[in-house]
Amino acid sequence: MADHEAAPRPIAPWSALFRAVLGEAVLSWRFIRNDPWAGLYSGVVFTIAVAWHHRLPPERFVLTVAGSVLYFYLYLYSFCLTNQLTGRLEDRVNKPFRPLAQGQALIRGTIVRTVVVFAAFPLVGALLGVWEWALIWEAMTVLHNLAGGARRWVVKDLVIGFGALPMLGPAWQMVAPLTAESWRWMLALAVPIFLLIPVQDLRDLRGDTASERVTFPTAFGEPFARAFLSAGFALLPLLDHFLILRASGTSVPAWLAEAITAGLCWTIAWRVTRQRTPAYDHRTYRFFEYWYTAILAAALVTL
Repeated sequence: MADHEAAPRPIAPWSALFRAVLGEAVLSWRFIRNDPWAGLYSGVVFTIAVAWHHRLPPERFVLTVAGSVLYFYLYLYSFCLTNQLTGRLEDRVNKPFRPLAQGQALIRGTIVRTVVVFAAFPLVGALLGVWEWALIWEAMTVLHNLAGGARRWVVKDLVIGFGALPMLGPAWQMVAPLTAESWRWMLALAVPIFLLIPVQDLRDLRGDTASERVTFPTAFGEPFARAFLSAGFALLPLLDHFLILRASGTSVPAWLAEAITAGLCWTIAWRVTRQRTPAYDHRTYRFFEYWYTAILAAALVTL
């Protein structure tokens, strides 16, 4: 008697659902994997620092940090989805590893994900008591990515710089009401980020020029932009010292935090005047993200 091939076993509904959810989770990470230091890790770190400062009970500490991880994942994901939808042509030159540029995601599916995330984000914010900040960030995201703000350097840099407010505000407010001290941290970081975020654009000069996007370096010229950024990062430790770190604490750990953040600033100041390749400038921008996360982590010992 001839052997017959066994009929394929049907996939259990729960297995198909698990694979679909896992696939979406992996794809979402591919959308944000270039920016977690700027939009995910930093917000969670500040939440942890504020929760530690307020001595939350263990159960609430864990729940607050878990909520912070979800909140800032959506904070970053909502921005990256819309940013990559509108910038997909430029990404073929500047960032060809992104999902839309690689064909790992389709435009229609990305639009659906955007709608879902924009609906879910303020709902998660409401559960955490920070829904107003979620809506503010969504408005800033629309202005930057969907209303053309990213093509004008002033709007672009203002949104990124003062986007620190709808990050640090909810990170604090998840734990306790905002205070004068929280606003000092928020504004003392938002202003220098606005002034120095053009370091992000040095790596994308070729694509930005080809697409006629006006960034700080294309508006004022690369030599001036590099000189301005080098001077700004060289002076940034003074602002950190007087407005954030010294104002908060003078312990040995605080001085160590100041040394680390100053070292990162001076490294950036040196690097922006050196080799000028997209890969090198991308690594320089990474140091800016490390500085941002490091100074927020310093709140653990300076608040």
